[in-house]
Amino acid sequence: MAATTSKGERFDPSYRSLPVFWPVRWRLMWIARSDRRAGLPIGLNADTTPVLRDLVARRDDACEHERTQYYADIRAIDVRLAEIDSQLTALQRDLAVRTEAAIRAAVRPTEQELTRRKPGERDVPVELVRERRATEHRRIADAAKAAQLEAQLRLDATLAEEAQLEARRQNRADVARSRVLRLVEYADRLAAVYRRALIRRHPQREALVSSWASTLAAPPSWALTDDLTPASREPGAAA
Repeated sequence: MAATTSKGERFDPSYRSLPVFWPVRWRLMWIARSDRRAGLPIGLNADTTPVLRDLVARRDDACEHERTQYYADIRAIDVRLAEIDSQLTALQRDLAVRTEAAIRAAVRPTEQELTRRKPGERDVPVELVRERRATEHRRIADAAKAAQLEAQLRLDATLAEEAQLEARRQNRADVARSRVLRLVEYADRLAAVYRRALIRRHPQREALVSSWASTLAAPPSWALTDDLTPASREPGAAA
């Protein structure tokens, strides 16, 4: 289940808020002067005036655009992560095979193997035969160890790339959430400008104040959860 956090926990107050320019503020205040002639429930929630409905609709459109842009930005990352998932099993299997081969090659040769003569070595002294077999054994062991190290390096590089891509995807998700929550905060501030002008000299001011809701509308649910990114998995876990 996706972890859910509050808007305050997701939104960093130090993140610069979008400015409310005077033309926008003046327009909202001017509309509120006309709207406050109406009776309740005007202004109590986002469904009671065209202004608040428009703010929510435009906010939701902008938030959905951010989510769409996020998925477009990480498409290449997801494709590469899927490729890595399919490669990891083969890389791990190759490393296991080469490790086993290196272990076998590192076993000291027996006396029989050291004195085994090859074609053309019938008249070669035993000491020279032993030296040749020992040299061949070291060469085979070194090659097997090098192959094991190469396989380990390939696996480590792939795992490092996987971790880097997942970090980039998580960072992009955090950016998308920050932008969305900034849009939500901006819409709430616009609504507050309108509501403050609406409540001023409203015929039913006391009833309007007692039923006040500080938040225009709840943020998109995906911005308060980890739905943008898949559940964490073990490093190197193949699909």
